Amino acid sequence: MVPLLIPGLTELFIIALNFAILAGVVGGVVYLVRRVTDSGTDERVEELEAEVERLREERDS
Repeated sequence: MVPLLIPGLTELFIIALNFAILAGVVGGVVYLVRRVTDSGTDERVEELEAEVERLREERDS
């Protein structure tokens, strides 16, 4: 008969540590990708704000 392999506290700690490291790496990659791809949004927001201001001036005149 094969005994059940139940991990002890040390093994569970190592498994949890591995998952934490993996989650940190994946989270870091996602953060960097989002930071790089969102670099052009500031200019776009400025363009839209200028457009809104121009349209408000046209509407008021």
